[in-house]
Amino acid sequence: MNYLWTLCVALIGSAIAVKLKVPAGALVGALIAVGGVNALQLFDVPAPPQGTKFILQMGLGILLGATITSDALASLRELWRPALFCTTITLFTGIVSGLVISRWLGLEQLTALLASAPGGISDMSLIALDMGAQGPTVLVMHLSRMIGVILVVPLVVRLLMRWGAPVG
Repeated sequence: MNYLWTLCVALIGSAIAVKLKVPAGALVGALIAVGGVNALQLFDVPAPPQGTKFILQMGLGILLGATITSDALASLRELWRPALFCTTITLFTGIVSGLVISRWLGLEQLTALLASAPGGISDMSLIALDMGAQGPTVLVMHLSRMIGVILVVPLVVRLLMRWGAPVG
């Protein structure tokens, strides 16, 4: 019965977040709703059935793989240099910030690196669980980062546009 309650809470949280136009609303809404219920111990949120992680990873792979088109691959001929540059910078800053967080805050190194790594909430949380890191810590750090980016980037873009800096 708790599986049904958990599903209902997840659906309600997802619907609210999608209605509020939260980026990745279904994921974030379900995460906050079920996480809140679990943290407040309103009822026992059951562990997912065996094999759920595999099915979710496969589903995520299908969703991401379906976005790769021949046009997207063709555009790599023009975009490989900026893509390589951005990837290098992102990986470098993720590794450095993960090591700094681990050392200064005493967080386990694997968890800190995965929490600072580029990637989405679902991707990095699943990888953290798969590698034996503290999945909830990785999830919370990525969620915090995402919320921060969502709040800060539009302000920065507006400021840059106001100052006449070229955007885009």
